Amino acid sequence: MSKQYESSKPQNEPSDAECKACNDTGFLIEKAEQEQYNGEIIIKDLGRPCHCMKQKSLKNRFKNALIPEEFKDARFDNYKTESDVQQTLLHATQEYLKEFPSIIKDKPEHNSLGFLAVFGESRIRSLSGEAKYKAKQDHNNFGLGKTHLQMAAAKWILNRIRVRDEIAPGQYSKFDRGARVLCVSDITFMDDLTNARMAGDGGETLSKLLESAIAADVLVWDDLGKAKWSESKEGLYYQIINERYLHKRPILFSSNEDAGTLSDKIGYAASSRLLGMCGDRLYRVEGDDYRLRKERF
Repeated sequence: MSKQYESSKPQNEPSDAECKACNDTGFLIEKAEQEQYNGEIIIKDLGRPCHCMKQKSLKNRFKNALIPEEFKDARFDNYKTESDVQQTLLHATQEYLKEFPSIIKDKPEHNSLGFLAVFGESRIRSLSGEAKYKAKQDHNNFGLGKTHLQMAAAKWILNRIRVRDEIAPGQYSKFDRGARVLCVSDITFMDDLTNARMAGDGGETLSKLLESAIAADVLVWDDLGKAKWSESKEGLYYQIINERYLHKRPILFSSNEDAGTLSDKIGYAASSRLLGMCGDRLYRVEGDDYRLRKERF
């Protein structure tokens, strides 16, 4: 495994340890000479940001990323590669991250990474009897470790990627910042959006949720298409995916649907844009459920 993925420390959430240099004020006071208009030299106290501010910013970004508690320790070096499909998933994620600095900087059309089923969950559910049982056996897409890899990738991006904002067409800020990542699970996220739409606050809550998903530098979308279909949800899928498509903001997603059934769940227009954003980085995977393998031994 590549050295850049082995170390577990950079992928851990920053600690709450107090900064001894600035006593957690965020600023350092230094004495500096300053010449006055009459030539007199005086000594003034000048403040500058402490190095701990970067660490605090990182901690806030980890918090706002909403990485599920069960995946706080998800890393590349503790991902189990006991099958060919797990090797494929790991290799695909690592190769994507190697290119990620240029993806963020250059904003190419193909900027996303997706894991799909070979034979979608909805397709399997539509079968009955022996055919349904056989399809489940032959085309399992669960328990491959897709979510583990997504969260490891999210932490890798939080720790390593810097972003320079475009303040005008072709003009960029003098200073860079840490990447903002948002991780969502499809059913929970779509329920939150649906409930926000019905809240009596003039759409304020819905607008904030949508903006967080649209404006994040990276959106990690787990189990895409899992939520029960509705026309209103299809509109929300399209709004988020289309805005990210137009602004060339990456989406890392996994789904237990195949390309056809995913279109049925999130809408053809949203699916077309999302799959197009992946280009060659769209992987159709299936294999044994590692959870069931653990139970056998």
